[in-house]
Amino acid sequence: MNKNKLRTLNLCLYGGAIVISIIALYTFIFIFDNGIGWKIFLSIVGICWLLSAISGFIKNLDNKDK
Repeated sequence: MNKNKLRTLNLCLYGGAIVISIIALYTFIFIFDNGIGWKIFLSIVGICWLLSAISGFIKNLDNKDK
C-alpha cells in the first residue's frame, strides 16, 4: 500500500476512534446506571481510549514527511 494512502487511512481510523471514544465516555458518565465504582473505572478507561486515539492522530499528522 502506498505510504500516502496508508497515512490517510490511519488518519481516518484515528479520527473515527476519537469520535467513538467521546461517545463511549459520555455513555459511561451519564447513561451507565450501575455503581459509582463502575462509573469511575469505565470513565478512566474511556479517557485512556480518547488519549490513545488523539496521540495516534497527532503521530500520523507528524509522519507526512516520512
